[in-house]
Amino acid sequence: MNATALSLWLAVALAVIVILASVLQLRAPTAHRARRAARLALQAIAAVLLYFCLLPPSQQRPAGGLVVLAADAATAGTLPASDGPLLLLPEAADVPGGQRVPDLATALRQRPTSALTLVGTGLAARDRGAALPANLRWQASPAPRGWIALQPPADAAPGARFEVHAQARGASAGRAELLDPADTVVDRVDVAADGRVQLSGIARAPGRSVFHLRLLDAKAQVLDSVPVPQQTLSAAPLRLWVRASAPGPELKYLRRWAIDAGLRVQMQADTGAGLSVGDGAVALDAAALARSDLLLLDERSLAALSAGQLAAVRQALRDGLGVLVRSAGAPSASARQRLRDLGLPVQGDGSSHAVELPGDGESTMLAARRGPLDSATLPTADGEAADRSSHSASLPSLEALALQVNDGSALLHDTAGQPLGGWRSVGKGRIGLLPITDSWRWVLSGRDDRHGELWSGVIATLARAQGGGDPLWSPQPLAWAGERQALCGVQSPLQAFDAKDAGVPLVVDASTSSMRCAGWWPQVAGWQRLQHGNTTVWRYVFDPKAAPALHRQSIIDATTQALATATPASSAAMQPVPGSRWPWWLAFVLCASLLWWLERRR
Repeated sequence: MNATALSLWLAVALAVIVILASVLQLRAPTAHRARRAARLALQAIAAVLLYFCLLPPSQQRPAGGLVVLAADAATAGTLPASDGPLLLLPEAADVPGGQRVPDLATALRQRPTSALTLVGTGLAARDRGAALPANLRWQASPAPRGWIALQPPADAAPGARFEVHAQARGASAGRAELLDPADTVVDRVDVAADGRVQLSGIARAPGRSVFHLRLLDAKAQVLDSVPVPQQTLSAAPLRLWVRASAPGPELKYLRRWAIDAGLRVQMQADTGAGLSVGDGAVALDAAALARSDLLLLDERSLAALSAGQLAAVRQALRDGLGVLVRSAGAPSASARQRLRDLGLPVQGDGSSHAVELPGDGESTMLAARRGPLDSATLPTADGEAADRSSHSASLPSLEALALQVNDGSALLHDTAGQPLGGWRSVGKGRIGLLPITDSWRWVLSGRDDRHGELWSGVIATLARAQGGGDPLWSPQPLAWAGERQALCGVQSPLQAFDAKDAGVPLVVDASTSSMRCAGWWPQVAGWQRLQHGNTTVWRYVFDPKAAPALHRQSIIDATTQALATATPASSAAMQPVPGSRWPWWLAFVLCASLLWWLERRR
């Protein structure tokens, strides 16, 4: 029986007793009406006083402290003292005397408090929106050991290089390995002092796959492993327009790679006397530039542009065209001025020097990075051996010119980490300078794979941005199974499909205004399909059990942010407590004594 029902039954019982006693008083013969009225009034007053003796009125006073246990509370040290029960969130382990609560908001609603102590890893996603008290203390568990941050690679085109960025904790002198879906190591690096690593792989056929990032300690023991989702998408071929002052081996092997990579190439190289070789002469005007994604010039062809052509290039650059100036020699003063006019000031005397670019790492990983053999390779044992042998050769040094881009981003880095070339944004486009003159030497030494990687990275950095990408974005870096994920940028009907291919509509939250975000609760880990209008979108959902350290760190980071931005309650929490009984008992005894005296008086 709860307190409300008990108070009701007690009031009814006392009322019945008073009514019966009053009836008896009225039926008893007496000559003193005033004395009868006094006894009737004293009976009612005594009943009221007895009610408040048994159930004194409650009083409001500031609520006491509350201790709430989250996940891994046992590793957070000694539990703090509390004048109330220990409350256990669903992910907390059982503790003697602890009481389960479905979520933090329910616990605070049932037991208002002005002081809260949270013990454990932190707040799960469902609890971060709860209204927290002003006096809040977080007794955190030790930081996890393993991978604590992961930036999965962006979508890549077939054959392109993709990069994985991550950070580890507790792995001094450790190493990181990137494994492909066949569990073959494709890249391996040492963990930096701050725990950060950067690894890369090569995208293959269009589709979705899952790599793995493995963390090893100094004894080569596996400390942690997390999945790395990678999606390869077929893209429309880029349109490359090359204008050179003279033909040469650099243009020859660049053209061969571009055609093999599926680029649409328009090449024109002057031979003198008004003649040129290549794919035919095309007038450099606004219409031709609008049909191109990247314009490749050398320093002499840049200097030879007329004023009208330079103006057309400058406007096309602002509209999104990519421009790359390739160095075949030291630029003249006119070429430097043209670069400055296009928004890329360059400094340096242009002297040549040898430069070493990063190699392939361990030879055992080279075959995994290259993938299947080229279709042109002879289908014989000797042909395969020759192909493997040539592609395992060391990279020869290249010639680079001493030219630096002011306030720009580097296009490449040498083995010492020094930048080579650079680029800057101009309007919607990008312009860059590549001061390497003889990348074709890599092809002659059998390293056409690295030659292709070099030019693929440079062109992908500078080329016109391609439309038709996935417009959906999320403020959360990773999606976790069983947790809400916000998908923003929803401009068309959005549906999520489960394992049985049943679609569930996702409704846009009106409070998100122009961001147009919809809530998504994925329940299963792995690649999940979403339908955004007529576009199919894939999202990878991480399993908390497959990446425990990464998941714990995400909870810690989200809890830290939630506590820093939380708005505490405007007033101190109050809770009802039973009032003192002794004043009511004293009044009841006095009233009952007076009633007894009136009853017994003759």
